[in-house]
Amino acid sequence: MNKRIVVVDDDPLLLKTIDICLRKRGYDVNIFHNGADAVKHFFDEKPDLVMLDIRLPDCDGWFIAKLMEKLDWTREVPLVFMSVLEPDRRKVAETKPFAYIQKPFEMGQLVQTMERGLTERATLPSMIYSAS
Repeated sequence: MNKRIVVVDDDPLLLKTIDICLRKRGYDVNIFHNGADAVKHFFDEKPDLVMLDIRLPDCDGWFIAKLMEKLDWTREVPLVFMSVLEPDRRKVAETKPFAYIQKPFEMGQLVQTMERGLTERATLPSMIYSAS
């Protein structure tokens, strides 16, 4: 069975690019433009990895990460934040994502981080990546 990836971002071009890139690599991808739709999806299907923007039109990624903590299965699902914002180290420590990637990023960097997250299953401490 293919790995299920959820991507939440309000940038339609970025979502389309990630969707195409990951589908070419054989992943099942569900994309969402807002947090509410993504959270609803979490009750229907357990993803293998979640990629989440911090700034969304209806809420922020930190809020979604906190909601995910309430679901039993999320401890075993790697979370990768993607944002133009500098990492808020306090919030990163609270939400314990597998990685935080700063935009803009190279697609190869995102894929490599995601694949490592799937392999390591969030057993390592949080990693911070910057495009600089």
